[in-house]
Amino acid sequence: MKRRDAIGRVALLMGGALSAPTMLAFLEGCKQAGDAATGITFPFPAERKNLVSEVAELIIPKTDTPGAKDAKVGEFIEMMLKECYPEKDQASFNKGLQELEKKDFLKATPEEQTKILTEMQTAAKEETAKAGEEKKKYTEAGKEYTDGGVPFFRLMKELTLLGYFTSEPGATQALEYVAVPGRYDGCIDLKPGQKNWAM
Repeated sequence: MKRRDAIGRVALLMGGALSAPTMLAFLEGCKQAGDAATGITFPFPAERKNLVSEVAELIIPKTDTPGAKDAKVGEFIEMMLKECYPEKDQASFNKGLQELEKKDFLKATPEEQTKILTEMQTAAKEETAKAGEEKKKYTEAGKEYTDGGVPFFRLMKELTLLGYFTSEPGATQALEYVAVPGRYDGCIDLKPGQKNWAM
């Protein structure tokens, strides 16, 4: 399977929820980025690994299906950031982690953690909207626009979803999975309560 086909299927699975930088990171292929310019250290120190895993687990908690920790989403996020994302996105992610560390996220109650992440999500939406307006102004003026990277929570959420639904537990236990597909049926009704199909 070609990389573009795989990305298209994952994007379709996630309802087109991947941002342009995430798609670009896949299409450009993997590369090594420098730590000095971004302030982020690879491999993550133990406390950072734990922080990333905890945030991912809040996004996709363990229920009757495995959670993000079970799917090792934290390790996936670290690998993707290191190998595939440009320095501006690494720096943005690092800034978000620093903000969580300042707020003692790991020591907070689950309710406080949810509140912190909700605030970060709201800020990410506002930042994305503002960047879109700025880009439009620059484009209309015939100038090139340079953004500051994908906002932390948006990138965290995208990588969590991507890592989870492309992992073995996510694809085989959270989704309806057929190991060896049979004939192609273009339109199959979902039964009430049935899981989405894995691709």
